[in-house]
Amino acid sequence: MITTLTGRRPRVARAAPNAVEGKGAAICPVVLAVAMSTAHAQEATKTVIGPTDFSCGKWINTPKRSAEYEVLKSWVTGYLSGTNMGSAGPDFLQGRDVDGLTALIDNYCSRNPLHAITQATYQLILELRGR
Repeated sequence: MITTLTGRRPRVARAAPNAVEGKGAAICPVVLAVAMSTAHAQEATKTVIGPTDFSCGKWINTPKRSAEYEVLKSWVTGYLSGTNMGSAGPDFLQGRDVDGLTALIDNYCSRNPLHAITQATYQLILELRGR
């Protein structure tokens, strides 16, 4: 049934009955489930623009007062802040400071030197969110 709204009152047009109409109701939930799972899969994979080739091992071995480290630390804190601002959930950075956050990255990277710094940052976000 299709409803068309006009200026005065709704006009209802009825589709001609056929054998496919009943099957459509059964197929609709399946199509919806596939669309939802596809959307979820697309959400799970996101593009990160940043130091994707910078490993945790390199993070640990970069001198803490070097320009390279400061640039990378700025990227990490910017990524954390951007994720926090874009999140509908609670403020996961409230009460945190840069030194504490970089210490958490240091701990993760010490345990996972082959991981990318982007992965360490993502794992930190999950930890701060309590997941």
